Amino acid sequence: MNWRIGFILLVLFSAGILLVWRPFTDTNETADNRRSQIMKPDFTAQGLQTRLFESEGDLAHQLNAEQMAHYLQIGLTELTKPVYSVFTNKDEATWKISAEQGTFYDDQTLILERNVEIVSLQPDTSIERVLTDYLIIDMAAETMRTDYPVTMFGPQLTVQGDGMKADLYAEKMELNRHVKTVFDPR
Repeated sequence: MNWRIGFILLVLFSAGILLVWRPFTDTNETADNRRSQIMKPDFTAQGLQTRLFESEGDLAHQLNAEQMAHYLQIGLTELTKPVYSVFTNKDEATWKISAEQGTFYDDQTLILERNVEIVSLQPDTSIERVLTDYLIIDMAAETMRTDYPVTMFGPQLTVQGDGMKADLYAEKMELNRHVKTVFDPR
């Protein structure tokens, strides 16, 4: 009888240990699975092209990227080699803005990073090209800004500054702090 009671107690003790030990393992595995699911994009695309139109049907903005990854839970899209074009005249781009990397947020904010280049596509402009490493574009307000160093190139001049604000449609650019201007009257 003692042998049977000892065996039953051993089985109950083992079952109790398994019940206590097993939930902790499942909880940790579930937490790890949730973390890995959060970091995976909901969908990806190659050769992305997005066009936004005004209420009258005219093309307003176009965004191209070699690759994109969209994260629905956190409301952002990562872009590889994005090119953002602004159209102020009917179907004629006025600005082309490119970078190595970008992030597009659900609130219509586009952040471009690394080798950002802003090119004017209009003839006879005072600023033909702008270089910086970081740029925030508010597509809804049609503005862009940066606090990083900026170099502007025009026909016969180069302007360097720290930070910039710009209105895409009014075609106005303003440096936060002027550093240096070089004139080349050739």
